[in-house]
Order: sequence, then C-alpha cells, then structure tokens
Amino acid sequence: MQLLTKGLNRSLGVATALLFTVMVLAVVWQVFTREVIQSPAAWTEELAKYVFVWTSLIGAALVFSERGHIAVTFLVERLPRPVRMSVAVLIQLVILVFALAILVYGGLLAAQNSWSQQLTALPGTIGQAYLILPVSGALIALIAVLHIVEDVRGIGPLTATVVRTDEEIPVIAGLEDAVEGSPLAGSEHHDDDPKER
Repeated sequence: MQLLTKGLNRSLGVATALLFTVMVLAVVWQVFTREVIQSPAAWTEELAKYVFVWTSLIGAALVFSERGHIAVTFLVERLPRPVRMSVAVLIQLVILVFALAILVYGGLLAAQNSWSQQLTALPGTIGQAYLILPVSGALIALIAVLHIVEDVRGIGPLTATVVRTDEEIPVIAGLEDAVEGSPLAGSEHHDDDPKER
C-alpha cells in the first residue's frame, strides 16, 4: 500500500509541476505578446484560467494525499486511541462522501451539461475542461480510502500507537496567560485586592 501511495504522490507531483509550468508559460507569453509585440494572444488568457483550475484541484489531491492540509489536532491527540481512530476514520468518510457526491457526481453533471459548448479561444469544449472535477474527485476518494486503511491499521498520524507527548505538542504562545486571566480560570483572582481589579 505504501508503494501505491508513493507512486500516486509522485504522479500527482509531476502532474502539478507540469500544469503549473504550462500556466506560467501561458501567462509569460500573454504578457510578452501584449507588451512587446503589441498583439496579445487571445488564447493565453483562457488557457491560463483553465490550467489554474486544473493545477489547484490536482495540487489539492496531492496535498491531501500527503496529509498536508491544515488540521487542528491538539484536542484529538489527547483522546484515547480508540476514540482517535474513530475520529480519524469519520473525517476520511466525510471527505470520501464529499469527493464522490460533489466532485465526481456533480462534476460529471457539469461536464455533461456543457459538453457541447465550445471554448472561446481554444480547441475543445467547456465540458472537456470540466472533466478535472470528476478526475480529482476520484483521486481524492481513492486517497481517502487509503487513509482509512492506514487509520484502521493504526499507522495514520492520529491513530499511531505512539502519539506525540505533551512536550512534543506545540504550545500556543500566550494561551496559558490568556486562560489564567479569564473568568473561567477559577477563583484564583478572588483573593486579589479589589482595588487592583
């Protein structure tokens, strides 16, 4: 399974880099033709727009596969391991349902509805450009299944046998001072002189 994940990550990384390169070249050519030649290439704007969307969705799948998206875990990390496992699997199931319902199913409907609409300056149709939605949705769904398998096997970041200790969990600057100064901190401020409040 790790070979599959590594191969998938490598493929997504190469695809993202290639798409980003195409987008940059399209924008550079657009600026060059507009500012230097004084005859802007009309196709570059449309190409850059659609390639940007493709890059974003493939890049999102890559970051999701690497578990690189922002995650607030400081509460979950303090839960017992079976609860952490349940939470981790639930998170992946929600992502799986979203990917299948919104990206795959919704993307196929969007592509089907606009399949015959021609792109303005490029060969092909808008429906063909929209195919990135179900493609990225299928990739994210596959990755979510792989993450569920990892979490059930106890090798995911939230379900590993050895979790981060209190010393390894990052300390949020100023959090303890804010808690100590809040009314919810307890009765420690009741002993203070009322004049100091």
